[in-house]
Amino acid sequence: MKAKVNYTIITILCLLIATFGVVIGYKERTIDSLRHELALAKHTAEARKVMVEEARLLQKAVNASHKALRVTVTAYNPTASQTDSDPLIAASMRKVREGTIAVSRDLFDQGWVFGKKVRIEGLGIFEINDLMNKRYTKRIDVFMWDESQAKKFGKRTIKAALLSL
Repeated sequence: MKAKVNYTIITILCLLIATFGVVIGYKERTIDSLRHELALAKHTAEARKVMVEEARLLQKAVNASHKALRVTVTAYNPTASQTDSDPLIAASMRKVREGTIAVSRDLFDQGWVFGKKVRIEGLGIFEINDLMNKRYTKRIDVFMWDESQAKKFGKRTIKAALLSL
């Protein structure tokens, strides 16, 4: 009789331990899922913060529209035919990258210098990183890695504003 009771107790304890193992596994998966959701929420919040900041900058540029100029906007690539001898280094001595532009020297002389931000209507906000050839005036060149994309971009006359950040 005592052996049956001990066997029953041991069986019940083993079942309880197995049940706890399943519950703990389920809870760990739930915790991992919640951690993932939290990381996603943090990423989403950071992206929204960036979007709000960009909207603030755009609004600031729109409010300062008297500073906006109509300029010719084209695109360029890091090829020797479109740049100097080192197509991967800009006039600012920094590497070329998406989100940057080259400006004509007349704009550069008006304070459109390296590191400043420029809002180009319909395209977004860019950083000045390079200079164009002397022959161009009132002109901006948007950097693009893809040559076919740059050709497709073409030549446009658009409003651009130097942002004072």
